Amino acid sequence: MKSAQPTSTWRGIFRDLPREHGFEPLRVEGRIPDGVHGTLYRCGPARFSIGGEPYLHWFDADGAVTAVRFGNEKGVEGATRVVETRWLRTERAANRQLYRSYAQLGRGWRRWLTLPKNPANISVMPWDGQLLALWEAGLPIALDRDTLETQGETTLDGRIGPTFSAHPHRVAGTLFNFGVRYGAKFTLDLYAFGEGGGRLGRLAGGTPAPHRLGSLPLPRPTLIHDFIATQRHLIFFCPPIRLRVARLLAGFTPFDDNLAWEPQHGTEVVVVPLDGPDNPIRFTVPPFFQWHFVNAWEERTGVLKVDYIPYDDFETNDWFGRAPYDPPTTPPASRYARATLDLAAKTMDVEILSTAFCEFPAIHPDDAGVWHDRVWFLCLDKGLPPALCRFDPATRDMRTVPLGPEDVPSEPVVVGKHILSLVYDGTRDASYVAVIDAERAEDGPVARIWFDHAIPFPFHGAWEVKS
Repeated sequence: MKSAQPTSTWRGIFRDLPREHGFEPLRVEGRIPDGVHGTLYRCGPARFSIGGEPYLHWFDADGAVTAVRFGNEKGVEGATRVVETRWLRTERAANRQLYRSYAQLGRGWRRWLTLPKNPANISVMPWDGQLLALWEAGLPIALDRDTLETQGETTLDGRIGPTFSAHPHRVAGTLFNFGVRYGAKFTLDLYAFGEGGGRLGRLAGGTPAPHRLGSLPLPRPTLIHDFIATQRHLIFFCPPIRLRVARLLAGFTPFDDNLAWEPQHGTEVVVVPLDGPDNPIRFTVPPFFQWHFVNAWEERTGVLKVDYIPYDDFETNDWFGRAPYDPPTTPPASRYARATLDLAAKTMDVEILSTAFCEFPAIHPDDAGVWHDRVWFLCLDKGLPPALCRFDPATRDMRTVPLGPEDVPSEPVVVGKHILSLVYDGTRDASYVAVIDAERAEDGPVARIWFDHAIPFPFHGAWEVKS
């Protein structure tokens, strides 16, 4: 694959976070729109080595959370801190890598007798006055909202665990999520936070408590990164990836090396009715892999539409793993697809809406609240750095947000009629939040909110409206 970007800029998003700090004033260039009031949270890998020894995969780097507060009396303030998990504290004291994780094997007895390290590096979830840093296969890490300092793991009063996914989805006031459970059977635990999906208890402050909807057994241990929800269903695409558990437990190779692509099994589609979670609809389709869903909705009774970003195989995992260390290359091709799921016939028809290399999607509703009207994502059609684009599925129209030639945008976040993206500027070696008018993407940012330092490329985040 070809090199597509100056190495210095590419390396800029994969360097250790140069400075940690609490909330401090940020410089504003341009004018912040009146409707942007709240806090932007971002989370991603931010420490790429311990004791001079690089991690072996991007997904193993220790996470940091960045927060930017808009619309308060102090102007715009920003903070960023590495998540000080108990694993990281131990490794820092030893000045070396100790624990197994996604691609780390671990040292000595820790290969077998400890839980994998939780780097808290995928996403962040504000909920019920708490701020939770999320990983793929561990518990949330609670942070102090005012300082971003780490408080520690939480089971939310014993209501979740042993793991909690980094991809919660909100539909009609209810937040849904899942957790992976390894054991005699590979199982997904399903959770709801809100009035939907069964009768829920309430916490002391009146917030609906987390509720376990049920458990979903799968035929083999696999990798489930994301799911999607409608008002009546949860939808999972289970790829033909098999985790070779015996090899993993023997401690010969790490988790990453024990993920085997077995396309002969196909991809299993699992649709869980919220009014009957113990009776999912299941069927198998030709193999594909996807990291992220875009959206889903009920077309009519028994027919669902699902937008997602598929790949032909699992080669993208290797690209993500080596991205911080190898010369910049274009990743394996993805595309924008729309599936029609007929639950009675147990069929999946697929339409490719765009062949653009795209990832990290976000949905923007129109004025009527139609959630599948407009999509934002990072597009790699012209190589690296990725472009920040607006895509209209109905018309196939794509518009690019003009940024600097060495600017690297991250996942777009929808805030009313505007889009926010944390951007690294390779010419200044500093990061800023771009504020973009959703109707005038081609005009570029209406405001840039500057940190005085670089922030490594984040994966996911959230927007919290100012109360």
